[in-house]
Amino acid sequence: MLSIIFFLSMGTYQRNALYNSEIELMFDCISKSPRKARPHHNLGYVYLNVGLLDDARKKFEEALRLDPLYVESIYSLGVVFHKKGLLEEAIGYYKKAADRANIPDVLYRLGLAYIEKGLHIEAISTYEKLLEVKPEYESAHLNLGLAYGALKKWSEAIQSFQGELRYHPDNFYAYIYLGFVYKELEDYPRAIGHLRKALSYPGVPDSEGIFKVISDLEAKHKHKGERQD
Repeated sequence: MLSIIFFLSMGTYQRNALYNSEIELMFDCISKSPRKARPHHNLGYVYLNVGLLDDARKKFEEALRLDPLYVESIYSLGVVFHKKGLLEEAIGYYKKAADRANIPDVLYRLGLAYIEKGLHIEAISTYEKLLEVKPEYESAHLNLGLAYGALKKWSEAIQSFQGELRYHPDNFYAYIYLGFVYKELEDYPRAIGHLRKALSYPGVPDSEGIFKVISDLEAKHKHKGERQD
């Protein structure tokens, strides 16, 4: 037990040492180039990665004071507000960044913020734009399918989830969502097949819940067959 505690404490020490060295390096860069946006942005990025959102925001704002068109800081402010749950502000910064550069990461997060805010039509438009730029972007087809599904556009949702699997065949979430779409369509064999496929992958969340859904679908399928007979 003591050896485990020792190694855990060593891991924490090493992470803290790495963080402190990054901070020192960023402050050194700022001292050498105080009127350049990038060093301030880079320090903000370090703060963002360790969850110091208010400190990150200050540095991104400082970078933009020095260079109002610095796209990375505009986008990163969107990430800060997104992590704080302030979707309106996040969307504003994401849109501002997207207007200046067609960056896939910006479009991905903008689409995600739209979905979280319930603006599914806007999310669809954003993800379609992203997929024109980078069709293999991981989870972009998946989120596009979720937006279509929220609007009950099942055919488009199915196509989107299948698109995700073309580029990322091991994305078990696509199988899960396909299963639930087919459940809505009362196509129980396909629903069961996709959910079982999802469970063949390790790390599937709430596998017990999915097993229960499969069991319920099998019962419904059996009952449906008996009625047809």
